[in-house]
Amino acid sequence: MMNESTIQEFLEYAQMVRGCRPKTAEAYAIDLKVMNTFCTIYYSHVDNPSKAKLVVDYIRYLRVERKNASAAVGRKLATLSAYIDFLILMELLDSKQDQREKWPKLLDTPERLPVILENKEMQDILSQPDTTTILGRRDRAILTLIYSAGLRVSEICSLKVIDVSFTEKRILISGKGGRQRFVPLDSIVEEALDEYLESRTSEIPELFVSKKGGSLTPRAIQYMVKKYAEGANIDKNVTPHKLRHTCATHLLQEGAHLVSIQKLLGHKSLSTTQIYLHITITDLKELSKQHPMRKMRTIMGLKGDPISSFQTPYGIRTGT
Repeated sequence: MMNESTIQEFLEYAQMVRGCRPKTAEAYAIDLKVMNTFCTIYYSHVDNPSKAKLVVDYIRYLRVERKNASAAVGRKLATLSAYIDFLILMELLDSKQDQREKWPKLLDTPERLPVILENKEMQDILSQPDTTTILGRRDRAILTLIYSAGLRVSEICSLKVIDVSFTEKRILISGKGGRQRFVPLDSIVEEALDEYLESRTSEIPELFVSKKGGSLTPRAIQYMVKKYAEGANIDKNVTPHKLRHTCATHLLQEGAHLVSIQKLLGHKSLSTTQIYLHITITDLKELSKQHPMRKMRTIMGLKGDPISSFQTPYGIRTGT
């Protein structure tokens, strides 16, 4: 049941019947290719891909041999589950054979604090492109767009020239799930885009043009961001997504409302935005300065800063 022809039928079903977007189907294809490779190596014939033992071995394969994190393992299992639903629907697998209830539960891994850039680091990256060249002007426009509006790489690549309205000071973004939204055209972004468009000669509809004259790819943007981060001597693994996260975090630190950030980023649910953002140690130190205990210095008989000698309710000592 794990063969290329059946997988192709599933992918067509996902798009034509379920209405999955091409990128979702592409993710399904990648995940099922990994599963098919696993079966080819360890299971020469698979009559039931829902078997618990097979799935346990598959998880081990993903973690040990492919070094996949829990999130990647969970996504691949979700894809496999959708594939099994398809097999049952097409009567290629009897529902009585479905063993998914026996699958092991993946434990939640401790959430890591996401990497963000400091203001100075972001400034250093933005100053890297050589704006005497058209590619440098293009790159500066892309970097300012990601940082000002938190755009995804896919959204940058799909931008068209007609999506930018200089008169209305806004940009039409085609986001995940086919959802569209407008983001404001910041004056700095406007200037960067205007300089880029003045020297742009291509006639393709996409806003950002590659060196060869075609539309820009996500990989090209990822490489570009990494190159400029290294040029700025930033000792962090900088990616376009981390710039998106930096945008959101800096807005939050400046007092922007969470709902406004949700709309800017194009999150369907506010809970996604809440998970996406985080409070930094700097924020906690600033919060401690507002603590009412600061007004009790004289009453407590203290000469120094009382805050430096106690822990905040978050369990983090704020003294230096």
